[in-house]
Parts: sequence; C-alpha cells; structure tokens
Amino acid sequence: MTPIPSFIYKKKNQIAMVLFVPFFALLFILIYKPLDFDTLDEKLLPWLNIDYDLKITLLSVVIVLIGMAVAAVSRLIMTAYTKHHAISYIRYIAWVALEIVIMVLIYTTATFFLSNLTGGTTITTIFRNTLYKSILILLIPYVICYIYFIWQERVGELKAIRKRLEEDENALARAYIQIMDEKGKMQLSVRREKLIGIESADNYVCVWYLNGDSPKKVMVRTTLKQIALQLADTHIMRCHRSYMVNLDHIKVLRREKEGIFIEFGIEGIPDIPISKTYAESITHWLVSEGR
Repeated sequence: MTPIPSFIYKKKNQIAMVLFVPFFALLFILIYKPLDFDTLDEKLLPWLNIDYDLKITLLSVVIVLIGMAVAAVSRLIMTAYTKHHAISYIRYIAWVALEIVIMVLIYTTATFFLSNLTGGTTITTIFRNTLYKSILILLIPYVICYIYFIWQERVGELKAIRKRLEEDENALARAYIQIMDEKGKMQLSVRREKLIGIESADNYVCVWYLNGDSPKKVMVRTTLKQIALQLADTHIMRCHRSYMVNLDHIKVLRREKEGIFIEFGIEGIPDIPISKTYAESITHWLVSEGR
C-alpha cells in the first residue's frame, strides 16, 4: 500500500491541526448551532446562574475541548506509530474516521443525557444526526489543513530548488573565468583550470588557454590592468607588468641571471618571467598552498 507523504504527519503539522480544527469547529458551532443543543431544557444546570444562551455556549466549548483532547491523544499515538511504521492512505483515512466517530460518540452521549427529548427520539437517531453534522463541521477544517500542508510543502520544495539553482549558478560562476573587453562585454568564458595565462599586447590582451590538450589564444581589446581588477579574487595573478598567470598551472620556477621564470610544462606555451615587484606575492602564494 502506498504510504502517505511524511509531511502530513510531521510534528508541527499535527500540532497545527489539533489547534486549528477545534477552533474552527467551535466557531462553526457557535454561529450555526448544528448540534442538538436546542433541545436542552432551559432549566438545565440551574446552579449556573447565567443566561441560557451562555450555558449553550459553555457546553459547546466543553464539547469542543473534549474533541480537541481526543484529537491530541490520537495524534500523539500517530506520531509514535509513524516513527517505526509507514502509514498508508487507507490506514490514515481510517484513523481520521475513528477520531471523528469517537468525537461523535462523545457529542451523542452529552446530548442524550443533557437534553429534554420528546417524541421518542432514540440515541441511535441522535448518533446518526450528530455523525452527519459532525462530518460537515470537521470536513472543512480538515480539508483546509491538508491544502495548507501541501501548499507549505510545495513552497519548501520550490525554495530548496531555488537554493540549489543558486548554488549551481555560483559554482558555475566560480568554475569559469569571464574575460571582458574594455566596454564590459564578455568576450571569453573559460573553465578556471583551462586558463593558463594572459599577456599584454598594447591595447589588447592575449589570453592563453587549453582546448583539450592543445594551447589556444584569443585576443581581447582591453588592458591587463582591467583584467587584473576583474580577476582580483581568483588564482589568476599578475607576475609581471606584461603578464598574468594561473598559479594552479605553475609546474616549475626557474632562476636564471635574467631573473625568475615560470614553466608550465605545456608545449607551445612560452616561459613567463616574474618581475621583482610581484616575486614576493607569487612565492608567498606558492608556499602557503604547499607547492
């Protein structure tokens, strides 16, 4: 048998139902007076020195509170049961039906013993009338609760989907390096690990990247200074007034008379010099990253 969705009997939803259904039922009873309390003797409970209508109101409140207690106990049992067992739609409907029957028995008993019945009205008749009216009273709040629970669950699912999409978009943004031209238009989007380095060429920059295992280059009209600002929070760092490199691609640092050079170990990619201005920041990053 197909189990009902677990959110139906989540603790907070159970509490919401136990509180909302009796409240709605009480308002319905007080406004429409559907139960057989209109048959009560006006001399009922003479020790209560209050108006007859107020007596009916108090009786309605007591009956609803008893029904609320029945629902609370039932939901506590259901919560304990569903911790170890799945509950099917049929069992859940039967469970709710039993709740209503117990409430109806309480209403019937109260009406039978408190009312001044005439015309041979039997407890069976009272039970039948009360069952019919109770179903009408309880059906609306039960349906409202279930609609609200389903709506709430769908809203939660949509929020979770939006969050995952945002995380995916952020992850995608972090995975790709966007190269913008001087007007701020994106000219190249390349995966972070594929970008090798960027070389200044007058009013252009030459972007080196890997396409498969082969190095490629693209010219973009912008300056290295603008690119450095765009990539300030990445591992693409300036190592020379004319070069930026992806520190993740550095394989060898080679010192010669002319200075320090970066080797990428990629055929077709020239060695890149490191100027004294940027040597300390480059070596600090390499050391801190355990390279």
